[in-house]
Amino acid sequence: MPTRTNATRDGILLDPQRFAEHAALSRPSCHPALNTWVENYWTVRWTLRAGASYSPSLVPIAQANLTVESGGSTRVGADGPGVFLTGVVSARRFDVHLSGTGGIAGVKFRPGALTALTGVDATRLRDRVVPARVFLADVDQLADVRAGSAELAERFDGFLMPLARRADPAELDTLAAVIATLEASEPSMSAADLADRCGIGLRSLQRLCRHYVGVGPQWLVARARVHTAIARLHAGDVGTLAGLAVELGWFDQAHMGRDFAALVGEPPATYRRRAGRDP
Repeated sequence: MPTRTNATRDGILLDPQRFAEHAALSRPSCHPALNTWVENYWTVRWTLRAGASYSPSLVPIAQANLTVESGGSTRVGADGPGVFLTGVVSARRFDVHLSGTGGIAGVKFRPGALTALTGVDATRLRDRVVPARVFLADVDQLADVRAGSAELAERFDGFLMPLARRADPAELDTLAAVIATLEASEPSMSAADLADRCGIGLRSLQRLCRHYVGVGPQWLVARARVHTAIARLHAGDVGTLAGLAVELGWFDQAHMGRDFAALVGEPPATYRRRAGRDP
């Protein structure tokens, strides 16, 4: 049976070839002492010609982000430079509008880590972008961090270390096992199957996921399935879309098309043509 690959953990950048023509992405590592809490740091930098703009899109998964944004970057909830927290995006893709010159420096937390570090229930941040100071004291000290700066990782490390020292890493053990089980499982798995394989009741799993991630386990399963479909389209590893739908656990191609379009904004056949991955 096919598995989900690492699409479960990483957000899927839509149309990555076009993104590479407009912006540069990097993923600096955090200090090893923060590995329990941080997946990686990341930066995006761009320099566009006068009057030009570009709007990249991402289909994210179960992680919150802390970002320091500068230059020509706008999105829902962040209309200019600042330090922001972005919770799990549950409804559809995540769009950012870039213009001029600018950069974003970010911290991608592991699933549930922001809640474990701050005590803030993840549902309070679901589908929200807020000034980070609302939930993180003294975070505005990071406002001058810039993407590409040699001291970026050191600055993020220095801010997060005190939070990590006060937190209990065992708090994330159960959720980490759930995410690992999801990543290793076939795409057709249901939320009830996930609960059974993790040895916990479905209602307990629902409470765990909503508190730490902001969404329920069925959302995690469904989003991961769409992620796997996008990754397969990017790789050109698809025969027919009907065959892909059945392979990944949808009832038929129409059901896959509905779920795909709701998140990506267009049907899989259209996206496949636009991304240049038609067979």
